[in-house]
Amino acid sequence: MTIRVGVIDYSISNLASVLNALRHIGVEAERVRDGQRIDQFTHLVLPGVGSFATGMANLRDYDLVEPLRAAAARGTPLLGMCLGMQLLAEEGEEYGPTAGLGLLPGRIVRIETGGSELRLPHVGWNDVTPRGKSRLLAGLPTTSNFYFVHSYAYSAADADYVTGVTDYAGPQVALVEQGNLFGAQFHPEKSQKHGLQLLKNFVAVEPSRC
Repeated sequence: MTIRVGVIDYSISNLASVLNALRHIGVEAERVRDGQRIDQFTHLVLPGVGSFATGMANLRDYDLVEPLRAAAARGTPLLGMCLGMQLLAEEGEEYGPTAGLGLLPGRIVRIETGGSELRLPHVGWNDVTPRGKSRLLAGLPTTSNFYFVHSYAYSAADADYVTGVTDYAGPQVALVEQGNLFGAQFHPEKSQKHGLQLLKNFVAVEPSRC
């Protein structure tokens, strides 16, 4: 099977660095904004920077919401990165409650720093510790370092789909995996060799067409 990765372009992401990282590992990758083309790809990446509300508004404006849901239902491997991971959830609270793609249960909430000196957004390199078995972390050290930029996170670090956590004012969800759905709260494309290995692991996931 020839791997073709579609990187979703909804005007709120750093597409160039994501495409460059995928091409660096020898994968055919292409930006895609036309929802009718989504089914042409074996794998999909949903990157993103910015707010939950703006991200969902842009996906709706480009008529990408239902094609993404349909692709997930077909078994196409889908990787959300940073904001893209958050948009997989049912709801985000940033700038008021906003419905997400609803592919994973849970809400996206502001990180509580508990009056500590920790600042938001959480910016920089942090270790990610596995929770159970993670396909995304295969072949990586038990504790690997990745680059984060975020102020919001999944509300339940103990949810059964959480496969990696990072410590920032307590455990924060760093990785999610459920069936063909994957998410990384950090930026794999900016995380050097560990991030590139994670991308290799993702594209190695075989589609499970339903």
